[in-house]
Amino acid sequence: MPSIRFWFSIAAPASAGVILTKWEYSSVEVAIIFFSILSILLLPPHFSSLFAKMSARHRLQLRIEGFKSKEAYPGVERILNTLHERILRERVRLFSAILSALSLFAVWEIETGYVLGQILVSFSVILGFISWLNTFYLEGSIPMRSNKFPLLSLHAPTLHESVLNRVLTDVLVAHLDPETAGSWDDWTMSLEEKVRDGHSPSDALEHMLTALHLNDRGLLTSEEMMSSIKEVYKISALDKLKDTNVKINIVSIQSLLAHTRAWQPGLFRLIDRLHDSSKNGELILSENKWRTDLDLPPRSSDGQSDLFVMVHNGSDSDMTVEVEIVTAHGEPEVQTLRVPCRRTKIKEVVTLDGLLDSALVLWIGLAWPSTVSGPHPVQVTINGDDGNTLSSTIVQTTLTSSLHPESAGVRMADAAEEVRRLALSVSE
Repeated sequence: MPSIRFWFSIAAPASAGVILTKWEYSSVEVAIIFFSILSILLLPPHFSSLFAKMSARHRLQLRIEGFKSKEAYPGVERILNTLHERILRERVRLFSAILSALSLFAVWEIETGYVLGQILVSFSVILGFISWLNTFYLEGSIPMRSNKFPLLSLHAPTLHESVLNRVLTDVLVAHLDPETAGSWDDWTMSLEEKVRDGHSPSDALEHMLTALHLNDRGLLTSEEMMSSIKEVYKISALDKLKDTNVKINIVSIQSLLAHTRAWQPGLFRLIDRLHDSSKNGELILSENKWRTDLDLPPRSSDGQSDLFVMVHNGSDSDMTVEVEIVTAHGEPEVQTLRVPCRRTKIKEVVTLDGLLDSALVLWIGLAWPSTVSGPHPVQVTINGDDGNTLSSTIVQTTLTSSLHPESAGVRMADAAEEVRRLALSVSE
């Protein structure tokens, strides 16, 4: 249907434009038919957009007794404004198609004369072009693509902590829409009593997400993944995780992880390099060896980008480090953070979640003025509490206004497609 609507939005104004050329095969009746069919095709998405906003408002701003509003979660206004803009564009393209059909009908049915007839046909061409512009935008935008998480594809992370204490948990939660975030909070609280002794609820959740990530990479089989989860959760929790009737389960968590992975591929590149280094024997954290790894996309669009920094403290004590980020022509050009960095104990780095827990992981948003473009270096310097420089690394990104695989728009679309792909594979 989107393809049919798109081609009719081109064919309708084209058929009207041909009339102005006085081509012998041009026909007002054909143009009227095209615009009429286009108007009918645009009715379902128009009503769908109205229902989508109504549904989102009720989901996010519940006032019914026994339910809680999601307005406290970030992103509510952005989702509602996105849906409201969609309604306006749907109305513009629908009414433009209807008015174009009526203008051509007046030329066909009424003796308008040459001048008025030309004006009405030109008017229909202009309105048809407006309808096509809105169709081009709407059919290329991201609609609701998941029955279980309908608002997820409309959400973009805005607020997040600079320091990721539980790396996978924190980054996943930052990418949840308000409705899903509320369900996630309720679900995590329901599992707190089902964690095995010796493990905290936050550690158990991070351990499970790590196992799911390794399973997605093909480094753990499904049986090994479930065995790993059993190490931290009781059998009653596993029954809940396997229950397909609840909103949050193993399958839906895998979808949410895939959604997060598509949004922030840089962080997962860091995690994968860390895991590979530990398995290949390349990870050395003794004799005051500090390990610093960075990830910055090679290209950044709209003057924004995400820098991820991962630091392992190989010294013999905990310390507070100063992380200085110098962004050429950035806003601001210098960012300085003083954060505690725990000593990495050898016994903690046996598993991937142990490696992540012992690391200092930073998520830094970078920004440049809209007038800046081209390659720009970013320097990350880590100083110890005594002022000595522990490491200094320079990475580079190219600012561009065009879409590329790691631009925000493409990542948003990829994230929505990942959730849809997993949902389809499970249903099949």
